[in-house]
Amino acid sequence: MAAITNVFTTATAKGIREDLTNQIHRVDVEDTPFQSAVGTTTATNTIHEWQTEALSAVGQNAKPEGQVTSRSAAINTVRLSNICQIAEKNATVSGTIESVNKAGRDKEMARQLALKTIELRKDQEYALVTNQAYDTAASVGGETVRTLRGFEAWIRTNTSRGGGAAADPADPTVTPGTTATDGDQRAFTETLLLDTLQQVFDAGGNVKMAFMGSYNKRVASTFAGRSASQIMVGKSTVHQAANRYESDFGIIEFVPHRYSRARSCLLVDPSKVKVAYLPNRRFHRFPLGKVGDGDTNVILSEFTLEMCNEKAHGIVADLTTSA
Repeated sequence: MAAITNVFTTATAKGIREDLTNQIHRVDVEDTPFQSAVGTTTATNTIHEWQTEALSAVGQNAKPEGQVTSRSAAINTVRLSNICQIAEKNATVSGTIESVNKAGRDKEMARQLALKTIELRKDQEYALVTNQAYDTAASVGGETVRTLRGFEAWIRTNTSRGGGAAADPADPTVTPGTTATDGDQRAFTETLLLDTLQQVFDAGGNVKMAFMGSYNKRVASTFAGRSASQIMVGKSTVHQAANRYESDFGIIEFVPHRYSRARSCLLVDPSKVKVAYLPNRRFHRFPLGKVGDGDTNVILSEFTLEMCNEKAHGIVADLTTSA
């Protein structure tokens, strides 16, 4: 059908206002499940220390009547440590951008700092859970920095590793620069999980959460011990995911983790691990000196992982990450 002769249309019109919504859409995730699950505490030095203790093994305890008591040795403590790591993000915006009329935000610096805070928290999550060594002089980006010992590098007692993996190094405090050595990858099975949970239980721990990559979360959802669904669903709804696992050693929450190593399943008791921050160094914001027509703000954390007692946790390592 022909258009009306000389009709004035939007194709040639001038002065039409732009159609820009007042929303900004982002697909990047910001979840940090490990930090959300564990507690926090205060560090007072860049080397953060704590103590553990262990009771003697249980055994038969029967003495004769009228006995002469044999003096037992006192129970001593073990002193452990981790190093504080500095993580930082910053944002710089011009004076002009703060003055113009903007869609989706009022102050550009506020938006940038909100985004940088999310990025910083994700970077912290990565450092806390990964196989990273305690190092007082690590080289990162051409700079000498301190790096904390991540959760995976701490686990020594309750482990399941693939063939070819080196024996677990000595206690992390004795050999602080060591990390776990990878072995041959193998499929994640319920037997591997239960065997490791049994190790943790026998060592005195009580696992509450299992962090794993996306592929192995799908594998874990097929395990026979997964919790029966108590969720009411409609006729057209398929309930597939298993997020709670009823093991012989208690109920465990299966949590897919985006930043831990996909080849590892971390078995965690959240009450026996903490994130320690130096005072006034937890997501601390401050401006840098002005050098022109713009402003720079920094957001910074100085933190470490306090592994209260590594015997409370475990790892099923060297898992395949695809079919």
